[in-house]
Amino acid sequence: MTEKIHQKVSSNGRIVIPKDWRDKLSIDDSSEVEMELKEDKQILIKKKIHPLEIEDELFAGVDPFTEEEMEAAKKSIFPNT
Repeated sequence: MTEKIHQKVSSNGRIVIPKDWRDKLSIDDSSEVEMELKEDKQILIKKKIHPLEIEDELFAGVDPFTEEEMEAAKKSIFPNT
């Protein structure tokens, strides 16, 4: 199902991603998004996914690490992200 909304752009160019969409995408104030400007004047906004988050999906429902351990692992493997 495609969801569509209309948002106003603030005077400093900001738009708001609705809370229910942020929740569905697990986007919080520490998340990064990737924006792409298409030739047909469309803007595509995607949540930037850390390479280890892809692996997380393989173990859905299984929590082998604490959040702190996972963050430490991400930083040790990918220190510049």
